[in-house]
Amino acid sequence: MHLVRSPARTAWSALALSAAFLLAGCGNQADLAKVTHPRTVVPAKVAQKPQPNTPPRPVEPAFASERLRAVDPCQLMDTPTLSQFGVPATSRMVALADCANYMKDGSGKRLSITLRLGQNVTLLDTAKTTKVGGLTTVESTSTTTCFVKSITQEGSSVIGIVAQVDYEGDSCDVGRRLNETVINRIRTNPPLRAQDNKGTLTVVDPCTVFPAVTATELVGGTPSLYPSDMYRCTWRRDSLAFGIEFNDATDPKDSSLNKKAQVVTIDGITGYQRKEDSYNASCRIEWLHKATTGGRGEVVTVNFDNNKKGVEVDVCAKATTVVKALLPKLPKP
Repeated sequence: MHLVRSPARTAWSALALSAAFLLAGCGNQADLAKVTHPRTVVPAKVAQKPQPNTPPRPVEPAFASERLRAVDPCQLMDTPTLSQFGVPATSRMVALADCANYMKDGSGKRLSITLRLGQNVTLLDTAKTTKVGGLTTVESTSTTTCFVKSITQEGSSVIGIVAQVDYEGDSCDVGRRLNETVINRIRTNPPLRAQDNKGTLTVVDPCTVFPAVTATELVGGTPSLYPSDMYRCTWRRDSLAFGIEFNDATDPKDSSLNKKAQVVTIDGITGYQRKEDSYNASCRIEWLHKATTGGRGEVVTVNFDNNKKGVEVDVCAKATTVVKALLPKLPKP
């Protein structure tokens, strides 16, 4: 089994927050869905980069973040959809908006597919675009892995539907075909998450749930807001920044990352606190919001970061303030 995780999701740390500062400047094909937007190459067209002064906006109403949060990514990775590529295994959640399937192609070769909804898309200056399912799409490759990124939101924050395919065959072709099917399903008949999941974080926007007044107090002035994916957000002013992330992950008490963490109790929750000073001063607190199955659950992570040497800031006290302000805003599990 090969689990390919996005580095942004698995190592969201002080280094990732500092990177956010820089950002501010096959088998037989089944008839799975009516394809209304064929794939076409757009000659010599370069992808539009983020526009810092333009509010984020969906390219179509169907792809607004609040609608994508309601979509079940694993139902988009069902057996009829994946059978066009070979023999599917069981699809499983690997993050709140990510689903993975580690299957075989028609010849028995390993084929690993991860579908990510609402993931941050970094656009290089030279990125050329195609149209997949009618959406502007860019691709990138790394050895046998292809990332097919179909843009669903433009403006200051660019996010999209991303197919990550690891395959010794034509991994980009698999990614394009998957995205085309997924895009058309979301437009016409999106499979929704269970409506009886009390207290779930899947419906919460971390960028809007946190009190603006508290954000200003934490960094000593009005911060800039940087959405990143549908479940991660960073606030930054000068050398100070803090972030909030919701994820589907191992229970923090069982995570190997927390073996040396300090256990803290904050307003009724048991948090796992880790302070780092290797790159800059950073404090991370995470806790289990809602248990799911198999030792996993919906996990909240708060990070506070000071990237200026010589300026003393109690980053863990600041992170604790973030937790205290956030907790009353979250749904009760």
